[in-house]
Amino acid sequence: MLRKLAQITFIGLACLSKSHAADRNDDYFVLNTVAIHFENYEDRNAAVPGVGWERSPTRGLGWHVGTFSDSFGSQALYSGVNYATPPARILTRDVRLLLGATVLHKQYHPDTDPETKVVPLPAMEVSLTDKVVLNISGSPEIDYNGSHSNAVMFFQVKMNVE
Repeated sequence: MLRKLAQITFIGLACLSKSHAADRNDDYFVLNTVAIHFENYEDRNAAVPGVGWERSPTRGLGWHVGTFSDSFGSQALYSGVNYATPPARILTRDVRLLLGATVLHKQYHPDTDPETKVVPLPAMEVSLTDKVVLNISGSPEIDYNGSHSNAVMFFQVKMNVE
């Protein structure tokens, strides 16, 4: 576990070192908050606190790294890449879509050891203020290669560090 944390931290720090002061409006401090499970929610935690860092330039390749307490209380780690669309104004809020992939080390099923998997990252970002956005993401229910995952939607609050 410590080796994986060190690897993810190294990747995150390497990416942070490439950030330029002029591009800081693409950098976010991330708070992981809540996960809503559509099945088997009674044996999963809804509160999934954690922290992370994200760089998500519009029309450019970005990255994300962080840690949180997963739905079973295990310490989870994540790192990955993302691509963000330009924001669109919907009513009074800016909305952006993010697509990407994440290497996620977490406990996927009750009473099992944590595993590392590459998972898709579809997300929608809604502005709350000029510097704060709500990130809404999740994964569908999937049966693949003998493995089953439940549908889940999770929320992050991202604060721009500009």
